[in-house]
Amino acid sequence: MPIRSSDDEAIGMAGTIAKYVAEEKKVIKVVFSHGEKSIPHLQEEFLKKARFKETDKASEYIGIADDKNLGLKDTKLKQEVQKPFVAKRLREIIMLTRPEKIYVPSGLDPHPDHQAVNAIVLEVVKSLKRHYPVYAFEVWNVIRETHPQVYVDITPYIDIKLTYIKMFKSQWVYMFTLYFPALIRSLIYGRKNNCKYAERFYKLR
Repeated sequence: MPIRSSDDEAIGMAGTIAKYVAEEKKVIKVVFSHGEKSIPHLQEEFLKKARFKETDKASEYIGIADDKNLGLKDTKLKQEVQKPFVAKRLREIIMLTRPEKIYVPSGLDPHPDHQAVNAIVLEVVKSLKRHYPVYAFEVWNVIRETHPQVYVDITPYIDIKLTYIKMFKSQWVYMFTLYFPALIRSLIYGRKNNCKYAERFYKLR
């Protein structure tokens, strides 16, 4: 599950993560940056340390088996992902873990870092001999997405998702902006999937 920073998956797919953990599936999170630029008035090193602690605590809570952080510069991922070690490291992680599914932020997400993560992961996956299914999730509002839609019933896990979102306290200004839209989307997607709450994904390959 490659993400830009360690809270994107909370908005887009925390319910699905909780569901997979309940099914005893091993979930691995690949974090591209610390998100150190997200709160301008805080020192970056202070924010990095805070986010490390939050990520570990949140991952332990929801049951993520392993966090792998690439340590790239926040807001600079379009340039950062072009560094040779990034593709190499992604190949290593994928080939060692052999995931059943890979999840990335949508390439139509308005955040440029999310677009960069989407592009480099797809580039790496396409270069591998083995076929790996890739799905995109929503963080910010995604429009004009034409890939097939897949819904996952997260009704039993909605409370876990909402608690997980709240655990990223250093990002609460940003998370609060997305908290209620994420909840409303879950309700809307639930109706489309004939359940109470659901998350939507786009099948990229």
